Amino acid sequence: MTEEILTGSIGHVEFNYPKKYIFGPNAVDNICREVEPFAPKGSKILIVTDKNLVDLGLANRILKPLEEEKYQLAIYDQASQEPTISMVEKVAERARAEKPALVIGFGGGSALDMAKFASAAVTNPGPMKEYITYLQDSIKVPPVPKILIPTTAGTGSEASGYAVVIEEKGYKGFVMSPKIVSDVAIVDPTLSQSMPPRLTAHTGLDALSHGLEAVLSFTANMFSDTYAYRTVELAAKYLRRAYHHGKDLVARAGMALAATYGGIAITTPAAVNIGHCLGETIGPRYRIPHGAACGIVLPYITKFNIAAWPERVASLAKFFTDEPAKDVRARAMQVVEGLKELLLDLNMPLSLKELNVPRDQLAEMAEFIAKEQQYNYGLPDINPAVITLENTKKLLNDIWEGNI
Repeated sequence: MTEEILTGSIGHVEFNYPKKYIFGPNAVDNICREVEPFAPKGSKILIVTDKNLVDLGLANRILKPLEEEKYQLAIYDQASQEPTISMVEKVAERARAEKPALVIGFGGGSALDMAKFASAAVTNPGPMKEYITYLQDSIKVPPVPKILIPTTAGTGSEASGYAVVIEEKGYKGFVMSPKIVSDVAIVDPTLSQSMPPRLTAHTGLDALSHGLEAVLSFTANMFSDTYAYRTVELAAKYLRRAYHHGKDLVARAGMALAATYGGIAITTPAAVNIGHCLGETIGPRYRIPHGAACGIVLPYITKFNIAAWPERVASLAKFFTDEPAKDVRARAMQVVEGLKELLLDLNMPLSLKELNVPRDQLAEMAEFIAKEQQYNYGLPDINPAVITLENTKKLLNDIWEGNI
C-alpha cells in the first residue's frame, strides 16, 4: 500500500453504508421482520419491481409474506429496462400518489434505482429531472425508508449512493447522494440462480467494471481498495462459473458479493473512471445493455491507463494469471489479456463494429465525452490518464476495430 493513496486525491474518505446489510441463501424469507421497524402492519408499502419477476412468480418471495401480514401493497411493475427520465417521472408520480411508509425495490439494478427515485420523490417535490445533477447532492429532504433486494448480481445499487437514468438527450445521468443509500439491503444469492447466461455475463461484467475502475481511480484510498480489489478477485474467480453453471450457489454467492462490494467501492469515493463514462454514452445510444457496454470497454480502458499508472494496473495481474510477469508493464498487459479472455469465454463481442455501432458517429461521441461528459463524471480528478479529444478519438476507434 503506497502512502499517496492513504486517502486518495481528495484528502479524506467519506462512506455511507446501508444501515443494515443481510447476506445469505434464503435471506429474503425474513422480509417481514425487516419491514416492521419502518412500516407497522397494515401500512402501505410501494413495491418497485419488474413485471417479468411478477409473472414468473419470483416476486412472490416477498409479496406473499407481506400480504399474509396484511400490509397494503401498491405494486409498480414497470422497471424491466434501464430507466429513462420519463419512466422515473412515472414512478415518482405513483409514489407521491400512494404516500407509502416504505419503498421496496425488488429486481435488477433498474428496479433498485427506480425505487431510490420513488422514495426520494415522496419527500422531494418537483420534476425528477431537476435532481439529475451528477456529483452534486440534489436530494434535500431525507427520502422515505427503502429496502433494496437485488435479483441480479451486477450494479451493486443495493449498497451504493447512485441512481442512474437515461436523460432526454439519450445519454445517462445520475443522482449521487448519501440519502438514497438503502436502509436495508437484502442480498440473497438464491434469487439470481434463475438468471440466464447472457444476463449473468452482462451484470457480472458491470460488477467487475466497478471494482476495476475503482482500483484505477486517483480517488482510490485504502478503504475503497479493500472492496475494489475483492470485487475484481471475486468476479475473476466466479463469473465464468456462474455463467456456465447457473444453479451453482457458491458461484452465485461469489458474484452477489462482488456486486455489493463493487457498489461500496465506487461510493467511498473511488468513483468509476472513463470506462463507465464510455459505457454510459455508448450503451443508451445503441441499445447496448449497460453491463455489456461497460464490460466490452474494460480491456481497452485498462490499457489506456497503463502509461499513467502502470504499477496500479499490474497489481491486478494476480487475479488473471497464475504466473504474473516480473516486468511491471508485462504484468499490466496480462490484466488486459485476461480481460479479453474473459470476454471471449462469456461469448461477448470484442468490438463496437460487431454491435453495428456506426463508425462515422465516433468523432461526435469523442467530442461529447472529452469536452462535456468527462467533467460531469469528475474524470479530471479520477481517471489516471489525462483525457483529451485526440486520445478519446483513438480509444473509441480502437474499441470499434477491436484493436486491444
